[in-house]
Amino acid sequence: MRMLQREGLPMPPPHNLVFGHLILAANIQKSLPADAHGHYLADQIRQRYPSLGPTFYVDRWPFSEPMLMVTDPDVVAQSSTADHLLPKHPGIKTFLYPITEGYDLNCLDGETWKFWRRLFNPGFSARHMQTLVSTIVEEVAVFCDELRQRVEEEKMFSFEEHTLSVSIDIIGRVAFPWISALLHQRQWAAFGLEMGIWMLINPMRYFYMWNNRRIMDKYIDRDLDERYTTRQADAKSKTIVDLALADYKSEKGSSLDKGPMDAVFRKFTRSQMKVFIFAGHDAASTTMCYCWLLLSRNPQAMAKIRAEHDAVLGSDRDKAAAALSENPALLNRLTYTLAVIKETLRLFPVVSAARGGLKDFVLTDAQGQRFPTEDCLVWAVHHGIHNNPLWWPRVDEFVPERFLPDEERAEELRPRKHAWRPSKLKIVLALTVRDFDLEEAFTEWDRVNKPKGVKTVNGERAYQICDGSIQLESSHPVDGFPVRLFAR
Repeated sequence: MRMLQREGLPMPPPHNLVFGHLILAANIQKSLPADAHGHYLADQIRQRYPSLGPTFYVDRWPFSEPMLMVTDPDVVAQSSTADHLLPKHPGIKTFLYPITEGYDLNCLDGETWKFWRRLFNPGFSARHMQTLVSTIVEEVAVFCDELRQRVEEEKMFSFEEHTLSVSIDIIGRVAFPWISALLHQRQWAAFGLEMGIWMLINPMRYFYMWNNRRIMDKYIDRDLDERYTTRQADAKSKTIVDLALADYKSEKGSSLDKGPMDAVFRKFTRSQMKVFIFAGHDAASTTMCYCWLLLSRNPQAMAKIRAEHDAVLGSDRDKAAAALSENPALLNRLTYTLAVIKETLRLFPVVSAARGGLKDFVLTDAQGQRFPTEDCLVWAVHHGIHNNPLWWPRVDEFVPERFLPDEERAEELRPRKHAWRPSKLKIVLALTVRDFDLEEAFTEWDRVNKPKGVKTVNGERAYQICDGSIQLESSHPVDGFPVRLFAR
């Protein structure tokens, strides 16, 4: 760090020879809620040192190697292109190993990653997802019934509890018995940068990890065998696993057509199923919560999205689900709905990206400043990118119009290239926003639970937290997003 400082590379002052930037980090933490997500750190440093620039080093030794925090979209792009790709940070693999045993796409690299990514890609193509619309609609109908029951109860409740449930059901089609074991396993996974060590030294940690993995593998293997048998009997079966298996057989030859499922395919597919549920349910659930939060705070946007649903799906709300099931292509016409989702993810991004630096791998900003990455954790902080006024006009406002097609958007709202790190969601909004009104209930929650200490970030009560052991993990709305719901 002293060498980098002598070379004039940016880092927040002062850098203490003994404590590095831990004193600064501690002071920032004191100003934030104790459970606030770690991705707020980069933007908090920007606010304290506005002349620092969007890319800078932070010294958190002994809790991590030097961190290169990147909130410049062009610099981030340099580290994540196919030709110039930094490897995933080792802590990602350390964290996921108890869950997936290291065979998932997040842990793989190089040609092995390319092979398995190619096999599973067809299951996430736009064409294949359209074939699943009717299935998703069925799960959302159950979600709507649960919300109607909450309306009748006339009580405050955790909205996230229900969005987590529907997310898991949509991803897995049914709530597999092994999902509870997977979610419990997350509590014992470790990135290697934790500031608290109790979880790491708990003598029961390895037993819990072994037992959770045993439960998951038992049920997943049974499910895989059922799917494999179904596919042999029904060549039209088109689940994600079916598509991947078909491609795998074509790669390996006809010798796999008979007998039990190939052991290598089973091992890697088992890991993918775990990570699909683990990562997917978090992202979808959190995005649903914040979409509803922002729409409830912005009546004009709510009116506009409802008008779009009237125009595309018909004014009879009871027929919307059937319309989508019969014609999934209608989703492509919900341009404002997609813009709402994208703007929500701009203001409340779900994840960031951590990569490991390499010798001679240097990032360069538009001013020609060079940033060595060797021995560094390179953190592409999506929250810092999405909330930086350098890249976004009206940065603190909810403006879905910035993500509309060019012909429907003011030129000054055009998103900067690389400045938005994407994700997707539509059907849930299409089948719920016309049926309910939502009011956030944090004031009521605080009155009942009497929390202590700071409970806002930049004035936002619905701040994001890390529900797990690491601060680079996906984020969640604090306190489960307490709400009251009303029928329209």
